[in-house]
Amino acid sequence: MELGKHLGKGLWGLADKALPVVYGVAYVVLVIRVLPEEEFGNFVLIQEIFLIATGLAMAFALQPLLKFAAEERSDQSAVLSSALLLHLAFILAASLLVVAVRWPASELLNSPQLSNLMLYLPVMFAASFMRNSTLVLLQSRFRIQEVFWVDAVHFLGAPMLIYGYSKLGKFDSALDLIVINILSLLASSLVGLWLCRAMLVLRSLPAREDVKKVWDYGKFTLGGLVSYMVYTKADSFILSAFSGPVQVAVYNSVKIYIRMYDMVSQVLQMFVLPATSKLVSKDDWTSLRAFVEKALNFSTVGMIPVFLLFLILASPLVQIVYQGRYLEAIPMLQIFAVLSFVVPANAVGSNALLGLGQARLGFYLGVQILVVSLVINVVMIPWLGAMGATLAYVLSTFVLVFITLRQLHRFVPLDLRAIVARTNDIKRFIQKQWSARTL
Repeated sequence: MELGKHLGKGLWGLADKALPVVYGVAYVVLVIRVLPEEEFGNFVLIQEIFLIATGLAMAFALQPLLKFAAEERSDQSAVLSSALLLHLAFILAASLLVVAVRWPASELLNSPQLSNLMLYLPVMFAASFMRNSTLVLLQSRFRIQEVFWVDAVHFLGAPMLIYGYSKLGKFDSALDLIVINILSLLASSLVGLWLCRAMLVLRSLPAREDVKKVWDYGKFTLGGLVSYMVYTKADSFILSAFSGPVQVAVYNSVKIYIRMYDMVSQVLQMFVLPATSKLVSKDDWTSLRAFVEKALNFSTVGMIPVFLLFLILASPLVQIVYQGRYLEAIPMLQIFAVLSFVVPANAVGSNALLGLGQARLGFYLGVQILVVSLVINVVMIPWLGAMGATLAYVLSTFVLVFITLRQLHRFVPLDLRAIVARTNDIKRFIQKQWSARTL
């Protein structure tokens, strides 16, 4: 599989995953600079709960949809109906759970306001339901341009609403930001429904064997993502439990920058998982190995500028952007810079394993990193606070990448020299494009 053939889609993919970066910049200017630290910290906690619940729902119901819908031999209508049914069931269960635990969660996280704010989470889940479902369906067909427009409604619409609320003098609390997100998520869902209207061919009631097929795959992707969510999200909750929402605000003032890593991971997922599934269904292991080598090489090389940006310009990024606030976050951003060299490998490795159908293995890997991450966080955060959370995040990521690539090697033999040699493909591609322009 030649990656150059998908350059146009790749550019749309990059544009799509640049939207969270644009949102992040607006978030810094319009939210973090404006909201009181405690209000910002409370919103971060709500946002993390929302991302955990919707992320787990996607792993359980929508990751199977992405895999099976990309396979040429699958019954698309059966898979879609089963996935949406399980997605709905998961969201309903999550809504009941957050309402039930809102009081103890508020006490545990040292945030008296949190219990009332958690009542809005079921509304956020409902507003994002069709957005998440249609995004995965579009990805399975490689309709990346439509994915961009669905995302744009939320990631550009929310900052516009924040700006409008601010001009009206109505933006000064976590609740205001929650309401704005509900509106932008709902609008995004409506656009997704419109763009997918021809693909939403559903069975009135999916067959039991079709539901079981999605369930059997989804329960292991869910287990794997639980562990991933712990190591990426638990830091904020543990930090809040020991230090309160203000320290959470300091930590997340710099963590907002590493959303760039999420952008890269999501771009790679858009191509690696469905491409791996398709090549495996064709039993084309030679092309699969070449594809994985190229994906590892190209994505890692592409992250070098990000590493230099965070390492060298950490001080002005924090001082200028936050206008003298959150200065203790500068060394944290420099430490996060080293993740530039392992985030692409983790995205390629984990999604290739899913494409290979190794959801069960992903679950077991997740259990391992769950234990490692919890131990490191519990040791580092009480000792070093927000800096401890930063170190724990980085160390956990390195461990995750090591065990993921070691397991991928069992199915797709990887050689470091072969991966490095793929740099020549980059050179040839650039030369080819340069020659075409000069003719």
